[in-house]
Amino acid sequence: MKSWKKTLGIVVSAAGILIAGATFLSVAGTSSGDTVEIRLAHNQAAGSEIADSIAMISQFAAEDPEQKLSVSIYASGVLGTEKEEVEMVQAGVLDMAKVSSNTLGQFKDEYSIFAVPYLFQSQEHYYEACENSEKVKELFQSTADDGYIAIGYYANGSRNFYLKEDVACTDPSVLKGKKIRSMQSSTSMDMIERMGGSPVPMASGETYSSLQQGIVDGAENTELALTVDGHQDLVSSYTYTEHQYSPDIYIISTKTWNRLTDGQKELLVTSIQKANENFKSLYNSMMEEAIEEAESNGVHVYRDIDKTAFIEAVQPIHEEYCSRGETYKALYDDIQKYAQ
Repeated sequence: MKSWKKTLGIVVSAAGILIAGATFLSVAGTSSGDTVEIRLAHNQAAGSEIADSIAMISQFAAEDPEQKLSVSIYASGVLGTEKEEVEMVQAGVLDMAKVSSNTLGQFKDEYSIFAVPYLFQSQEHYYEACENSEKVKELFQSTADDGYIAIGYYANGSRNFYLKEDVACTDPSVLKGKKIRSMQSSTSMDMIERMGGSPVPMASGETYSSLQQGIVDGAENTELALTVDGHQDLVSSYTYTEHQYSPDIYIISTKTWNRLTDGQKELLVTSIQKANENFKSLYNSMMEEAIEEAESNGVHVYRDIDKTAFIEAVQPIHEEYCSRGETYKALYDDIQKYAQ
């Protein structure tokens, strides 16, 4: 995987942390001369492939100097947890953040749709809906009165189950009695229960030690959890259940957004889209390299399984989401239109 791990010059140093801390003392959208500086925070480790792809937003924004827009990026969670980053964006003391849709679901319940298992039938369905659904676009704009809006998404891949035991996850009976690390999301916990497992909610950073100590028997995540997070050293199997595609979302303070010119807004959105397209073009080869590394480390990979039993088991989650109200049902239905 080293072939695509390139440093783009965004390095969070001790000095950078001090500068980041100063964000709390200033208003969003500060400027140097006539240039507007956008401060964007996220929790991916500096130097990782995901952090490098996010860093490209700064590079793309700089390609149009006439707009006088710069993007400064603070990686590695130096400004706090994702929840804290959302709160800072809401308050207008941080311009932007890239956070998971699960985190946003704590602030706007409709975002929990992205935790619904088997919402998307394929990677293509996922991309098409996130980029073209009118109801998704409405959701992105619906929080303006709460201090922020969403202006783009980050194309994370599918989440799959992996276990310390060498066994293919083909139906709920396989996961019965197994403790599975869960995201701190009620929908994700419900999903694991319905798919046969016993959810153990915890932060992602706690998963390695929990696998090591036997607190959990497995987890679910993308292939990078095996390599970047080192879980390949502790598990024996990885099954392509492809049960969730959960995007990360780029949010911006409405205070900052309203201060930008139309040209700056267009440049910022376009820069996010270009960075996302660049990552999408690399993603599948990155995942293949990751899974090949895991296999060479002894992880047994199970592909092309019949997912029918799992899909049927989680249908009550789809029904429960749609039953919450008309806006929920309309969003769900609009996303499903792009399955074809």
